[in-house]
Amino acid sequence: MRKKTLAIVVVAPLLMVGCHSNKPLEQPPQGVHVQMIQAASNVSDGLRFSAVVTPYAQVPMAFRIPGYVTSLKQVRADGGIRDIAEGDSVSKGAVLAHIRATEYEYKVHEASSQVEAARAAATKAQLDFDRASRLYEAQSLTKPEFEAARAQHDGTQAQLRAAQAQTSEAEVSLRDTTIVAPFSGDIVKKSVELGSFVGPGSPAFALASTDVVKIVVGVPDTGVRSIKVGQPVDVAIDAFPSRTFHARISRISSAADTTTRNFDVEVAIPNRDHLLKVGMIGSLQLAHNQEASEKHASGLLVPLSAIVQANTGKYGVFLISKSGAGDVASLRSVEIGSVNGTDVIVVSGLSAGERIITAGANLLKDGQRVEVVR
Repeated sequence: MRKKTLAIVVVAPLLMVGCHSNKPLEQPPQGVHVQMIQAASNVSDGLRFSAVVTPYAQVPMAFRIPGYVTSLKQVRADGGIRDIAEGDSVSKGAVLAHIRATEYEYKVHEASSQVEAARAAATKAQLDFDRASRLYEAQSLTKPEFEAARAQHDGTQAQLRAAQAQTSEAEVSLRDTTIVAPFSGDIVKKSVELGSFVGPGSPAFALASTDVVKIVVGVPDTGVRSIKVGQPVDVAIDAFPSRTFHARISRISSAADTTTRNFDVEVAIPNRDHLLKVGMIGSLQLAHNQEASEKHASGLLVPLSAIVQANTGKYGVFLISKSGAGDVASLRSVEIGSVNGTDVIVVSGLSAGERIITAGANLLKDGQRVEVVR
């Protein structure tokens, strides 16, 4: 019985030594798709986008105070007169709507009456204080009596200022019974009708400035560096297929959208004849600047899925290299140019005819074994 136990004790350490072997497990090669890169000679010289025409500036307008709408601006249409509606043009300073002002006029009158009463009390208190000051200087008035006169004077002055403030507030409310156009533009939304009740902040109109309209497109970081503010752009509008509208880049966002990772680029289009309406569909092509065009001409076309972040912080791609163990992924830094659809232009770091990994590149490490999936 003792011999059997000894045998178990001797064998157990041998098994433990075998289980703790330092030999790494052999990993199977990663399956990848490859593509032979080609020159970008047939790629269009620029980035093409479609977008919707929007006003260059648009403000919502609402009443600050509640009330019933008693009148709307009248416009001429079809030989007659009608209330203002969506699509109508208005001039700066035009009164678009009124709400009933009677109760606000009463408040102004009431506040004005309180000002008059407070002014009379303040005048009397001033006279009493002046008399008390003379008597106090002549030592004909006690100090408590003088202090009481001064307190009465100060109190009536404060009441007068409070009444004047209430009058100013009532006058502001009376002026706010109308909505006035802050600039010349088009009514793009109307939410009130004659006789309707509006509450404070309730939307009444939306006014858009359309002498200049704009199109905003999302441009990737690889393309936004090739454009600049003031750069001319030709815009095509679906509603006017035979006409080209000349525009300029008016703004480039300084930060990318957190979801799309694109930068907003705003293109301003002069619209003095008001042919372009809000909501029309347009398309544009952002041409490269001269430096970008020279790089573009000598670049190579690479799928966006092949681009990875290199260790240096720059961009890179994985190429297929031969080794004694088979195919391996070899990381190479590249300089990229503009984006064209789902492809990107590589301007340096690659040669035509080389094979790059296009699918699964983000999962690879430099020198990792791979297997080309046919």
